[in-house]
Amino acid sequence: MKDLWYLILIFSILTFAAGCTIAPVDVPPPPTTPLPEETPVTTRPVASSDLPDFDYANVPVISPDETDWMTTNASYIARLALRDEAARAMYLGGGTVEGVLLSCHPTPFPSTGDGCAPALRIANETVVVDFLVDETEGRVITTVTEIREGL
Repeated sequence: MKDLWYLILIFSILTFAAGCTIAPVDVPPPPTTPLPEETPVTTRPVASSDLPDFDYANVPVISPDETDWMTTNASYIARLALRDEAARAMYLGGGTVEGVLLSCHPTPFPSTGDGCAPALRIANETVVVDFLVDETEGRVITTVTEIREGL
């Protein structure tokens, strides 16, 4: 008879435990923060295609002496620069491509010296802008702007 009480006790505990199982409740999942999309390293907007009416083959080099500061050629530098939206807009807005040159700009503190790179120079009636290109990365890295005299 004592074994019967143990069996009833065990059966009761199992029945109680089976009834107390936690059933999943329809709880909405916690809000997830969308993962940031990977952005290209390019910090300046880039157009994907060349300008069909631009003569890349005949872009002049306007820096004096040797061209050892270029690792590629003037055509490639012009092609990279004119894929930059600002250069493209300036050219399509009536700017004139003067040519490719070695352009230097002051570097921020604590750097010393000038930052120099091959550049495509585009001019209009108000400004002259050098679009400095990183030939290895294939993009415009910065610009140097000069305001035309008399304005």
